[in-house]
Parts: sequence; C-alpha cells; structure tokens
Amino acid sequence: MFEIGPAHREARERRGLAFGDVEADTAIRTRYIRALEEEQFHVLPGATYTKGFLRAYAEYLGLDGQLFIDEFNSRHHDARTPQEQPIASQPRSRPHHRRQRRESSLVMIVLAAIVAVSALVLLATTFPNAPTARYPDTTTPGGGTSTPTTTSGSDGTTTQNTHGSPERPRLNVALVLSSSTWVRATTGSPNGPGVVTSKGTDLGHSLLVDPAVTGSSRVVFTARGPIFLRLGNPSAVTLTIDGKAVTLPAKVSSKSVIRIVSGGDVRA
Repeated sequence: MFEIGPAHREARERRGLAFGDVEADTAIRTRYIRALEEEQFHVLPGATYTKGFLRAYAEYLGLDGQLFIDEFNSRHHDARTPQEQPIASQPRSRPHHRRQRRESSLVMIVLAAIVAVSALVLLATTFPNAPTARYPDTTTPGGGTSTPTTTSGSDGTTTQNTHGSPERPRLNVALVLSSSTWVRATTGSPNGPGVVTSKGTDLGHSLLVDPAVTGSSRVVFTARGPIFLRLGNPSAVTLTIDGKAVTLPAKVSSKSVIRIVSGGDVRA
C-alpha cells in the first residue's frame, strides 16, 4: 500500500514541472491534477475518468499507471457499483414547491396558447380574402441555397440569375486508438462547434480516451467538412474516412491542427 497523491507530487517536483506545464502536455485541468495529488477524488467526475486521469498522469511522469489504478480500486472504488457512478454522494431531491411552480407555469403557457389561437381564428374570419405575397424560391434542387445576381442588357433591362452553392458532403470519420490520447474535433473552424460522436459525446473540448479503461478503442463521428482535429498522441491513432485508411500528415504533433475536407484532402 502506498500514497497515490504524494507519489505523483514528488515525481512532478523532481522533474521541475508546474501545474500549467502538466495541463498543457496532458490536457488534464489543473483542478483535477491538484485533486489527484491531494487524493480528493470526489472532485473528479466519476470512477472511469478518475482511473483514466491516474493512468495518463502517472505515465506522463514516467510511473506505472496500472499500479496506481490497482491501488485506487483497492482503496476507493467499489466494483459492485456502476462504473460511471460518481464518487461523491448523490444530490438531494428538489423541494416539492418547485414542482408546483412548474405546473403553474405550464398552465399559464397553455392559456396563452389558447388566446393566441383564438386571435388568429378571429383575424381569419374578419379578413377571409386577404391576398398573400409570394416570394421567389431561392433553393436549388440539390438542397443548397442560391445567391441572386443581377446583369444589365444593352437595352437597359436587368436580369436576375441564381447560382447554387451546394453543401459539402458528410464525412464518416473513425479514430482507432492503440493507447490513451486526448481528442478534440470541431467543424467550420478550429474554434467552431464541437463534433458529436456516435455515442453522443461532444468533442468540442479535449476528451481523454483510454481503451484500457473504457473498453473501446474506436471514436466514430459523422460531420460536414472542413473538420479540424487535434490529437494528444497522434502516433497512437489510425484515421479512416468513409471506410478508407488515411495517412496523417508528416511531423504532426499534439500542437498540430489537422484539417479534413475530404478523404483525399487532409493536411496540418
């Protein structure tokens, strides 16, 4: 039996690393690093994430990650409870009066909807033959939008044309992991909205994935290009797009931003 937190802290101080250095290299927030070193495991989001952080932090400091996970399991984690159950106690149920307040709000919304529908019916019966203006259709058969342009003829007349701008095709992306790494993926720009995986996980913020802890070595998502991908350990990742293996750009690192437009257009 050994102390989990002090062992991490001593290894970090021997290397002369600050909390900010560790967070930049491992994508683990400073508050979670402090919680690991002080063994305040209730601060962490759950047992699965705690073990993932323990393994990643220990291996980053040159320690045996599995040894720390075994020690954590023997002292803090009950294998009979669900893996995703938080270590902290469950919150208490909300007071009964809040439920009554929600019911009152629902009644008010229903009454407002009835009044609005009644007003629309009254207007329809008062002005039954009111003409409605028609607007030109600016959509193209392919589902994209069109941009109107105006040209002038030699006789002074003008003609309006539309040019379609079809949307980019959706890309089916799969990341196959051989070891732990953090993953971040956005669309449109490096700081755009996060990509959502097939399991409903938002990759807009760095997510630590450890196959040894989660039991799954694949991260799968579908999105329209361009997709901007960051990987904490690129050498541990095999990339496939639409079922075809794609080679990552040369000299890609944890600080690189990989831009994916299509299966044949992947650059860093």
